[in-house]
Amino acid sequence: MSLTDLLLQAKAKKAEDFLFVVGSDPRIRTTSGWATLRTSPALITEWGVLQQSLLSTSQQAALEAAGIVKGETSIDNFRIGFSFYQDEFTMKAHLELDLDGQSQEIQLPPSLLEGSLRMQGLMLLSGPGESGQVWALHRLLQKIGEEKSGLGVVFSQSPFPQVREDKMCYIYHNGTFASREEESQLLAGANVLVFHGFDDEASFKKALSMAEQGYFVIYSMKAPSVLNALRRSLAALEESQHGAGRLAEVLNLVAGHYSLRSLTADRVFAHEVLPMKPQIRQMIQSQDLKGIEQLLAASQENSGILTLNQSLLQHLIRRKIDLKSAFEVARDPDALDQLLKKVGI
Repeated sequence: MSLTDLLLQAKAKKAEDFLFVVGSDPRIRTTSGWATLRTSPALITEWGVLQQSLLSTSQQAALEAAGIVKGETSIDNFRIGFSFYQDEFTMKAHLELDLDGQSQEIQLPPSLLEGSLRMQGLMLLSGPGESGQVWALHRLLQKIGEEKSGLGVVFSQSPFPQVREDKMCYIYHNGTFASREEESQLLAGANVLVFHGFDDEASFKKALSMAEQGYFVIYSMKAPSVLNALRRSLAALEESQHGAGRLAEVLNLVAGHYSLRSLTADRVFAHEVLPMKPQIRQMIQSQDLKGIEQLLAASQENSGILTLNQSLLQHLIRRKIDLKSAFEVARDPDALDQLLKKVGI
């Protein structure tokens, strides 16, 4: 099986990732997990063909000099993100095959969609950092683009899935500028800013500052829960004067996305949504995260707050997941058990 055949087979299987390591079997990752495309190992000759197929001459030279190169290209009209690495002992390529977002179907909570369509302030998106978080953000931007007009700038240090454009136009940038003038030119006319894949205090402070200037800002961060996302955000502002107050004033909503295996071996997503009601703003300003935790635990179904357990319950009622999967994802299994008993599960 040729290298081209492998890539086409991966695309036909709706693979999200293609892993090519010389000496190991070529593998793909779909919604059901990793799978082997063939039993024979990848060859050094194929490594050369892969470079020639995807990398420009300058990129091949950069790989030889630095041992690593990242970027994106296209084959047969579909976009591919790539990361090549090589040293004396290892030759490895990781390809992202779904930059245009065709393989994922994600249903987002109505409260999250409603909050995003207001296009105000700062929105925090959290998750464990796996691809489901990327696709949740991708779907959110696509929905915004279908409903609202404007210009969005997506700051991402890795290839981000191309959002199908409707009323909103999106520009993609790595977030590094040579001068303030260059940044000002890029942001001229923009009303939506997205920070994806950043994990440092400076980028969060920048996102907060841009929200205070009137931009609608979405900051997608790696965090295991909405409470952890709030805790890390407040920690980043500890040395800033009135940092908690600034965050409480502009924060619009905090949401979390967590993937799990469905009964049909597809991937489904559980969510948390914490809208900024006056009581929650006051708690953020006073940094009362314990109070927010208690509020989440006591929230009712029609309160506007969506907890992880409530989201898992919805999947169980719709028979998308089993009890084992739900309890594996739940952070408070006892509370989930009580919730299930209330509805007779």
